[in-house]
Amino acid sequence: MNTQTCGDLRVSANLKVRHMGILDFFRRNKNSDNSDKKPSPEHIAFSESAKKIIGSTVEQFGFKFHRQEVKSWQTTIIYRKSEQYIKISGSTHLRDNPQHYNVVLGEGDSEDFSEWDWNSVALWRLKQTIDPKAKAKEYAFPHGDSIAYSLTNAKNEILKYGQPFLMGDLTFFYETRKKQTQNREPYKINTPDKDGNYKTTYDQKSLEQKKKYS
Repeated sequence: MNTQTCGDLRVSANLKVRHMGILDFFRRNKNSDNSDKKPSPEHIAFSESAKKIIGSTVEQFGFKFHRQEVKSWQTTIIYRKSEQYIKISGSTHLRDNPQHYNVVLGEGDSEDFSEWDWNSVALWRLKQTIDPKAKAKEYAFPHGDSIAYSLTNAKNEILKYGQPFLMGDLTFFYETRKKQTQNREPYKINTPDKDGNYKTTYDQKSLEQKKKYS
């Protein structure tokens, strides 16, 4: 499956209106009804286990709980240490099929989308950098009895592949981020003219981010 992982969003590599799609997503999210905001039992169970299994592990390396957001279809949990952060991000939304979660390693602002979208990498991508022959992909979102098993496996991979990052050595992180950035396009914007024809341009901010992190 030819996809790019960017924080909480999975974006198809051939998406033609990526930037506008992202803006639409945040507009929908902002205007969503309370049913979307109410945590679902599956995400409550996932988030509680994630904090217990992964959170307690990264806290041993000096990371501190920053915030969490648990909705009916999405979980986001962030731990920070100075300029570094660990984000646990899971989704069961239909648009993100198959259901999945990621452990994301980042540097800098973990709240500004235009920053974390370019300045973070999923653990599975870091795993590919360190061990190119290893099977690496997003984790399937677990349910019921499989939650603890899946999160324990993710914790073990953090310790195996992410320990340098946890200890402040960002060498592999930078190498992975550079490779990821070089292989992705800036956001595209389609703008209609007076005749209804669309002109495609690149978003200036994402052009700057691509240049900065390539």
